[in-house]
Amino acid sequence: MASQRDNGGSETTIIGTGARFKGELVLDGPMQIQGAIEGTVTSQSQVQIGRGAQCRATIDAATIVVDGAVEGDLLARERLQLNSTSNVTGDIAAAALIVAEGATFVGRVSVGPEAVIGAQQKQRAYSPAAEPKATPATGNDWSRTGNEQTTSTDWLAANATTEAA
Repeated sequence: MASQRDNGGSETTIIGTGARFKGELVLDGPMQIQGAIEGTVTSQSQVQIGRGAQCRATIDAATIVVDGAVEGDLLARERLQLNSTSNVTGDIAAAALIVAEGATFVGRVSVGPEAVIGAQQKQRAYSPAAEPKATPATGNDWSRTGNEQTTSTDWLAANATTEAA
């Protein structure tokens, strides 16, 4: 990854041509993707997916400009722009949407301020922090000593007896 300063003085993070990134990126400033990325990208600013870029990612940013290929959901809190060379497969939620002639898109789209609020609520509901934690089994759940062998027919017979009772 590299960075460069834009006219406003903030640094732009760049995933260059030939570079590959896999994971989660959280940025305060703008980003340009010219290579390949897989995972999630969250930016308080603009994310630009360049021509020839390959993204298998969920992208959440104030503004998203797509010239390359994206497979994943896009949440643009202010504006989403699909330029003529863009190819998007996934769901879109944007406050405003601009689609140029020649752009391709397969998925569902929601546009307007309410669409963004709904998508943000959906993201929070499905975030790992919101998922219930697994708890270890207690009591008789693990009463076997480990020396017993169970065959699939034993399990089926036990279930059939339980269901018949």
